[in-house]
Amino acid sequence: YQRRVHGGSSFPIDTSKPFTVVTQFITSNNSADGDLVEIRRLYKQNGKIYENPNVNVNGSTYSSVTDKFCNAQKNEFGDINMFEQKGGLKAMGESLDRGMVLVMSLWDDHDVHMLWLDSNYPTDQPPTKPGIARGTCSTTSGVPSDVESKYPDSSVTYSNIRYGEIGSTY
Repeated sequence: YQRRVHGGSSFPIDTSKPFTVVTQFITSNNSADGDLVEIRRLYKQNGKIYENPNVNVNGSTYSSVTDKFCNAQKNEFGDINMFEQKGGLKAMGESLDRGMVLVMSLWDDHDVHMLWLDSNYPTDQPPTKPGIARGTCSTTSGVPSDVESKYPDSSVTYSNIRYGEIGSTY
């Protein structure tokens, strides 16, 4: 997580210091047995909780992932809505119920230099087109040979990984 990705310099999380990311899977009946209807993200640092920044899509404001948000985003960006075609959050929840492996990693991207994360991507489209401007990084940034030579000892620590009832893990 980099400050520029999540709200620019105004985002209050100092990513050079430890912080907690909380992901909440909200169901239709607020139990472990309901259909998945929302995914919320919170951040905690120095004892203070920060909500996920809002994003405006197609005239509406969102702060979490819902089927409505996903559909609006796909519509505004002109993308094929495979998420909806494959059953949306309900199908995702059913898949989570079957079990998954949590994977976290530190990596670089030899194909498109991570531009899809926080730059203009695809680079052959104008940045004014919805969905292209994804952050403030230059389209010349993220070249793996540069990253690997400038930061050869890069590392990340993932710790205190927890799961439990909503509100019990932070």
